[in-house]
Amino acid sequence: MQPKTWHLFLLSLVLHIAVVMAMGHYHNARLWENGAIATNIYDGKGFSGGLSISDEPTSWQAPAYPYLLAATWSVFGKGANAHLFISSLQCLAIASMVWPMASLSRRWFPSVPVWAVQALAIIAPLYLWYPTRLHHTAFVMALQPWILCAWLSWAGRDVGGSIGAGILTGLSALVQPVLLGVFGIIGLVRLLLSVKSKAWKTTGLLILAALAVVACLVPWTARNYQVHGRLILVKNSFGKEFWMGNNPHATGTGYALGGAEEITSAYPPKAFELRSKVSEMRLMDALKDEAKEWIRDNPTAFLIITAQKIFWFWTLPPKDRVRSTGDAEALLFRGVYLAYWIALLALALAGCLVFRPPVEFYWILGLFIIFYSAIYGLTHVGQARFRGEIEYLFLPAAAAGIAAGLGFVLKRASRGNTGE
Repeated sequence: MQPKTWHLFLLSLVLHIAVVMAMGHYHNARLWENGAIATNIYDGKGFSGGLSISDEPTSWQAPAYPYLLAATWSVFGKGANAHLFISSLQCLAIASMVWPMASLSRRWFPSVPVWAVQALAIIAPLYLWYPTRLHHTAFVMALQPWILCAWLSWAGRDVGGSIGAGILTGLSALVQPVLLGVFGIIGLVRLLLSVKSKAWKTTGLLILAALAVVACLVPWTARNYQVHGRLILVKNSFGKEFWMGNNPHATGTGYALGGAEEITSAYPPKAFELRSKVSEMRLMDALKDEAKEWIRDNPTAFLIITAQKIFWFWTLPPKDRVRSTGDAEALLFRGVYLAYWIALLALALAGCLVFRPPVEFYWILGLFIIFYSAIYGLTHVGQARFRGEIEYLFLPAAAAGIAAGLGFVLKRASRGNTGE
């Protein structure tokens, strides 16, 4: 008898909270850029930062996580209790993945027991680690399979499902706007297929889902236009990320050789001379232009480092190019993560060869591979969370690989018992 999903959810939740308690990170939490913005919100300065001018309105980060931090501080105080509460919410989100992962497994590998993919989602190293980080990554990892299920199953089915898919996508984009691109393509493909087949009811419902996405984004986009005077859907940090991956000292990651300093600190861009003199948006423009100028002057070097970044995104970057200070998880868990990733790919390949999933699985996997390779090929790699956001796509196939392996072992054992 298969374990019930509720039981697996509770098991996952307890396990992830146990890891959070064991790490104890919430006593002295590192909050990064989200924390700086949240501090300004908490202090009554609004959604502002200091990338260029001190306390100016910012769009450096998406709004959801900073506001969550600030709201939690207002309830629990700015300290360990608030950070433990947020980490617990992150554990709850990650544990909830057992439902959409089961749905995706049934859709692509219907003959494989769903407990196999649920077990992988429970013990995956990155899903255990990132709830211990006070960062939006855990929520992004947890939301992605829910959104994919929503666009494959809910959107176009009925009014409630379509609106729900749109709202989920729109709110998730306020956590990580990159989601808009890849899921927008999936929604557009579904829309075109429904028009081609003249399924007008489905077409209308998919348009309704898209409108629900827009409705969630409009208030924040209007805010951005009001404070920056330009159209920014959610956030704008591309100039900085683009420069970090394309400059005379670029290593392919966000860090200088040795990993002790971020590349912008070790080799400040010329555009940083404009800090405190121009707005954040103009600074981002200057960083982007500086990177473009380097690419124009060094096209061969650009192509080489872009290819390296894409390769490292799907493998691991060299040790001397990842962060070596602070928690340094890129070095601390390098062996564990490499072994897990190799095993995941090997199992996924075996699962596909044995169970032969539908074409839909391959085109969605291919879309994510191309989309994320392009994003991080243009910017920089080196942090496990970048690829970790989409590794859930490999879990159903890996679960099928486990099922294939178990089936082979049981078959051999049965033959041995019968003397064949």
